[in-house]
Amino acid sequence: MSVFYLKCIRSRLSAYLFQLCCFLRRSILHVIACLTLILIPCLVSAHGETKNIDSNWQYRWGDSPFTAKGIPEWAVGDEDSDQWKSIDFPSNPPGRNGKKNVWYRTILGDQSVWRDPVIYIYSVDLITEVYIDGQQIYHYGSFDKNGQGQFEGWPWHMITLPMDFAGKMIYFRIYSSATDIGLWGEVKLMERIDLLHHVIEDSLTDIVVSCLSLLISLLAFMFSFVKSNRRSFLLVSFFTFASGVMLFAQSQAKQLLVNAPLMWDHLAATGYFALPIAMAMLFDSWHSWKFTKIIKAVWVFHLVFAIFAIGGSLTGMLELSSMYLLFDIFLTVSLLILFVNTFLQFKQVKGVVKVLISTFAIFSIFLLIDMGEAYGFIPWTRMPLAVGLLLFSITMVAVSLKHFAVVQKELKELNATLEQKVEDRTAELKRLASTDSLTSLMNRRAFYEEAKRVFSKAKRYERCISVLVLDVDHFKQFNDQYGHGIGDAVLIKVANCIQTMCRESDLSARLGGEEFVILLEEADAKKALLIAERLRQLVSEITIPDVAGRITLCVGITTIGADIENLDALIKRADSGMYLAKNNGRNKCQVA
Repeated sequence: MSVFYLKCIRSRLSAYLFQLCCFLRRSILHVIACLTLILIPCLVSAHGETKNIDSNWQYRWGDSPFTAKGIPEWAVGDEDSDQWKSIDFPSNPPGRNGKKNVWYRTILGDQSVWRDPVIYIYSVDLITEVYIDGQQIYHYGSFDKNGQGQFEGWPWHMITLPMDFAGKMIYFRIYSSATDIGLWGEVKLMERIDLLHHVIEDSLTDIVVSCLSLLISLLAFMFSFVKSNRRSFLLVSFFTFASGVMLFAQSQAKQLLVNAPLMWDHLAATGYFALPIAMAMLFDSWHSWKFTKIIKAVWVFHLVFAIFAIGGSLTGMLELSSMYLLFDIFLTVSLLILFVNTFLQFKQVKGVVKVLISTFAIFSIFLLIDMGEAYGFIPWTRMPLAVGLLLFSITMVAVSLKHFAVVQKELKELNATLEQKVEDRTAELKRLASTDSLTSLMNRRAFYEEAKRVFSKAKRYERCISVLVLDVDHFKQFNDQYGHGIGDAVLIKVANCIQTMCRESDLSARLGGEEFVILLEEADAKKALLIAERLRQLVSEITIPDVAGRITLCVGITTIGADIENLDALIKRADSGMYLAKNNGRNKCQVA
């Protein structure tokens, strides 16, 4: 019996996860639609032509003194031009020796006609202020009185330029406690709309691969509940989820969705730091290696490091930017350990595992190249890390789904026994959700949902409907004199009478307490009054053992008219008729 229920739980969980997968797919389509709407204006050509600003820069170590008006002296005038040194690109100038402040400048010499000029910067290490003519036109991060500040993430930057920028000097004030200092990646002069197009276009690969990775993660997680090799699927799910989160958080388009750079950098770091944990676990699951303890030590070490780095950054004890160099060193050593271990036993592993190791090697090469670019060992380019990641992920999934036919057979057998039970249970839940538990009539919510549909149809096609609002007279006395058990019995008896009088097309419900409502289709005021009188008479004939006196009703009646705009107004008018009946002596029917 316990095995049967376990299978039931697995089947239902798989169904819920499948629904979640459908939701994820719809969300992806929604994002793609939004991006399409953003891209449409980009088809309109802008005036200015995009220019790379990757030469004729100058730098100056240190930080500028400020005038009495708070203007940096280095951003105005040119009396000390001999202090500025030439550099090809404004990043990591020579002679740093522990310095944390530097200034960069260059002349914006383009004479084209511009509509909405901006400067695009791929990233800045770490915070910056930008000046033209001594006026600050942009800043990211906050400088304290000592010219220092805190790491606030690595977003891309869009710096709005004044229309008369041509021929003017632009100054960048930089502070960085990280390995790099200055601008990083690309620096371009472009139209704003071209920048948005550039960001989205360059992010498409990462977004698509990220969505595919998250979808693969979800599918692998689902299969872990119906397959015998659960651990492999869970590890695939863990790896693809971490990589999917990392890719999306590193894509530039995410800044257009939510402009929270530090949040995205923490997500990207979490995914990045989790990769070697998942990779070492996957390696351990593929084969019985000689050095299993070493492989286990690798992922345990990285788990501790990830908790330490992310936790320390979130609590303010560490600066996230300072953790990347340490992590990349540890990651490089870990990759060497994994590949040395693999090389020693490569001939002994199965062909499928060899395929996995080969694709993992390709992905690792992409990772190492990406690291080399980050630290300046290799010229910067847009490394398609997502492609290597996707190749490795798809290979893992393909291998993990090699025995998919077995899963299908298990699911068919399980569905054959559970499908009807699920349908019956769903129908029962739907009935319970729409039914008053005491009287078995419709509850208030279900009545209003159905009655609004009937009311709209009646208004549209000019059909006649009527509403009866019923209230049991002196109901409180039944509860006070005989107890709530007798009060419940009265309500049940009244509900039975209502069900007896109602036609199949009528709607009846308990609104709450001792109040009921009936919607009569194709019934004018005369017919509704006749039904109400019969119901009142039927209720008066109710007998309950040990209860003296009759049970009576007050009934308010109203019929749809041109002045009735909605269902609430119709019920409110019937309710007023019911109160009028009470004021006129009770046990009456009153047309309102």
